[in-house]
Amino acid sequence: MPKITGSHERLRRLEENIHSLAPVMVSYSGGMDSSFLLWVCSRILPPEYLAAVSFYSSTVPAMEIRDAQSIAAFLNVRHSVYPGPEMQNEKFLINDLLRCYYCKRERLNFLLSLSSKFPGFRIIEGSVTDDLEDDRPGMRALKEAGIASPLLEAGISKADIIIIAGENRLVFAGKKSESCLATRIKNGQRIEIAVLEQIQAAEQALHVLGFEFVRVRCNGGEARLELAPEDMERAFNLRNEITRCLQQCGFIRVALDLEGYKNGKREGNK
Repeated sequence: MPKITGSHERLRRLEENIHSLAPVMVSYSGGMDSSFLLWVCSRILPPEYLAAVSFYSSTVPAMEIRDAQSIAAFLNVRHSVYPGPEMQNEKFLINDLLRCYYCKRERLNFLLSLSSKFPGFRIIEGSVTDDLEDDRPGMRALKEAGIASPLLEAGISKADIIIIAGENRLVFAGKKSESCLATRIKNGQRIEIAVLEQIQAAEQALHVLGFEFVRVRCNGGEARLELAPEDMERAFNLRNEITRCLQQCGFIRVALDLEGYKNGKREGNK
């Protein structure tokens, strides 16, 4: 039996919340938080009371949607993937400080439009208490649409998820967070499919070079790299190869952020 801790007390509260909301449709990104939510739902709800919906677009890292499909299949959860509607919204493409609000609003409106396909299902999503520490305009869209956030309501944090997922040896335990590729583009620079594809190609090239965690920030023709602090020395030693790879992706200049990546730093509004 696992030791009864605050994390497990909050897990029980979460399970009660989910039961009260069922049947549920999980807005599923494939990240650690929403994967944990989907796992809990799959443990306590019958299959016909659970569905997961993901979005794929130029803003979504390819590995994230692959992870979502793989984990949903492993959990034996009904999973649908739809094109992300945000790229049709001019306000989103302008890329101002409300970018994430417009994206979230478009996606939630689409989920709400699926009511005939999922009659009686309540839409839920995976925000956790850590998300209250950042400025996230997307939270406003959740409130406007009446979307439930059972992890948040149960007081679940990322630390709780790491503890419980680790104890249960879940494949997503400790999974590093990805984020929308639009967060790599400086506010005020228009979001374009070609730029998003350029960023994704650059990050994939760096993964091939052995860098597990990377952000390629785009400001015009310049790429500024943010890496895990432990990778900084290796990146400097490989600077010529990195520069060549990113220039092949279309960047004119390549810079290395000597401060490295810190959670939430210049990540854009989520």
